[in-house]
Amino acid sequence: MPDMYSAERSRLAPGTRLNGIFEIDQRIASGGMGEIYRGHAIETGDPVAIKVMRTDLADNAMALALFRKEASALHYIHHEAIVRYYIFSNDPGTGRHYLAMEFVDGQPLSELLRRGPLSFEALRVLQERLAAGLSAAHQHGIIHRDLSPDNVLIPAGDLARAKIIDFGIARSTRLGDSTIIGSGFAGKFNYVSPEQLGLFGGDVTAKSDIYSLGLVLAECLTGRPINMGGTQFEVLEKRRDVPDLSAIDQRFRPLLEKMLQPNPADRPDSMAAVAAWRPRPEPSPRRPDRSSAPTPIAAATGNRSPATRPTASTKSKRMLGRGLTTVALLAGVGIVGLYVARVWVLPAPPAPPPPPPPI
Repeated sequence: MPDMYSAERSRLAPGTRLNGIFEIDQRIASGGMGEIYRGHAIETGDPVAIKVMRTDLADNAMALALFRKEASALHYIHHEAIVRYYIFSNDPGTGRHYLAMEFVDGQPLSELLRRGPLSFEALRVLQERLAAGLSAAHQHGIIHRDLSPDNVLIPAGDLARAKIIDFGIARSTRLGDSTIIGSGFAGKFNYVSPEQLGLFGGDVTAKSDIYSLGLVLAECLTGRPINMGGTQFEVLEKRRDVPDLSAIDQRFRPLLEKMLQPNPADRPDSMAAVAAWRPRPEPSPRRPDRSSAPTPIAAATGNRSPATRPTASTKSKRMLGRGLTTVALLAGVGIVGLYVARVWVLPAPPAPPPPPPPI
């Protein structure tokens, strides 16, 4: 590693022009491969991100190949969720190799998660966005291999505009290709797949990005990463089983359990399938049919609902029926009255004749 003095001396000053195309505005970050600047296109003024290779790596063939690898990977991928590539070149004035890319004015997802976990709805947006972008990369035969919250930028806090960056260690799936640093490990330990550590044959395919994305999404739901690190033995052992997902929202758990299967063959078939996944709708509770029962208010007051309120004709029929019933009752009462009257007004039977006088 270069000392601080040589690193600062190698930085480009604001106003430096590269190939007469771009101009440096300010340094915004430092990485293992070089410095990252904000700049602009001289002719149009459009902002660009410029990754400039460190001077001490200029003669390093492996490092230069990594730079070219990133440029090649980005050149073939066109998706809104992936940072766009503009040009890879060597400026003769400074003697520096650089990669000019789309400038994304945002913060890493890792910083956003320091405020707390994402909501279920927010994660659904991010899941679909990132999976769709990685699916586009996979369709061009490019595997990211280093997906983590640090490599996802969120412009203005809008998850629907998330961008995946840093394809520097991407691997082509074309026959005979491998990463410049070898076909083995690449990426951050906490997010790498089992096969990146040599398990399950060590064959790194698009399924590896599915595993890493699963760990990123799990972190988004809890606000902290699943601990997949430790000693070399612990790192390997933690990848022989699905990690503990008991703290994960149960609506998302089926997807993450599938994405985090140790064996790549047991994970979703493709990143497109991850992007298309939807949680099962929760069944709505069954409500009792109360269409024929009066409401509590109606039952208490004797009122009927509009659906059971009698019509005018019904009322007429009911009144007529009640009238006839009343007449019948009155008639019955009259007959009984006459009968009773007759019983009480009939004359008493005649007295028997007196006995004859004695002889």
